Amino acid sequence: MTDENTINNPEIEQQDKCGGCTSCSDYEDLSKATEYEPNADQGILLHQLSEREKALEFYDGILAEEPENGDAWYNKGLTLHSLSRFYEAIDAYDTAIQFNPNDSDAYYNKGVIQSELGLYSEAIESYNKAIAADETNIDAVYNKATALLQLKEYEEAVSVYDQILEKEKTNVSAAYNKSLALIQLEKYEEAIEAFDVVIQIDPTSKEAWYDKGHLLLKIGREDDAKEAFSNTIKLIPDLPDSWFRIGGILAIVGQKKESLKYLKKAINANEESRDWAKEDLDYESLWNDAEFLEIINADMNEIKKAIQSQE
Repeated sequence: MTDENTINNPEIEQQDKCGGCTSCSDYEDLSKATEYEPNADQGILLHQLSEREKALEFYDGILAEEPENGDAWYNKGLTLHSLSRFYEAIDAYDTAIQFNPNDSDAYYNKGVIQSELGLYSEAIESYNKAIAADETNIDAVYNKATALLQLKEYEEAVSVYDQILEKEKTNVSAAYNKSLALIQLEKYEEAIEAFDVVIQIDPTSKEAWYDKGHLLLKIGREDDAKEAFSNTIKLIPDLPDSWFRIGGILAIVGQKKESLKYLKKAINANEESRDWAKEDLDYESLWNDAEFLEIINADMNEIKKAIQSQE
């Protein structure tokens, strides 16, 4: 679950305004009303109804009569993006920008596509232009930081997350990703403080408690780590999808019997858990343990019998 410098680093998400959307509850706010009559909102409605190809035809109809209609180009870009026609969407956003040079949303959504394509440097350039056009576009600031993380520009990413947190003190995603960047910089005490900010914002964040626990272990604060892991277990639901992780945390804090109990339940729910346990660092303290190895090598009937005997 961890590598040398990263503590449970999940996939870092960017803020995405409609790109590749399957649900269009926000589309009406993101799209721009055109002056084309009649039925100026028809394209928006078609998109919301998942009639994307028809929406595209509608915007093409507008542009055939009004080729300099920047809002129609923008809406066409949104629709192309939702159809995963990324490069065409970028061209549409570029044309929208040509007619509306201060269109922050067009720069922003162009950056979203570039991020999705792994073009992080280009995405940062687009996000910077979005911010220059509208300094209140906090999603562009957030996605800029995300792109910086992908480029391993951790110092600058931390700086950008700090800018976000100055404006939005309860932005839990920014606080959490700042923690991850600080870990990469090996600024562990600062990372712990950042996790504390996450927990202050959202005391139920099991991810923050878990990652904080691992980080505390890394710097030798074992008692504090056990407290963090204890809080993690309280927040994890006692369900099949969670049994493997609960067992690993119990192994970390030295509760071998309970750890193996949950490991057996996890294997019974998903046989792949036995292979995961041989590699997951949460179980490292048990890798050479005879009882652990017996469970790893047991067949499923033996696992089921062992669980029945525990109940």
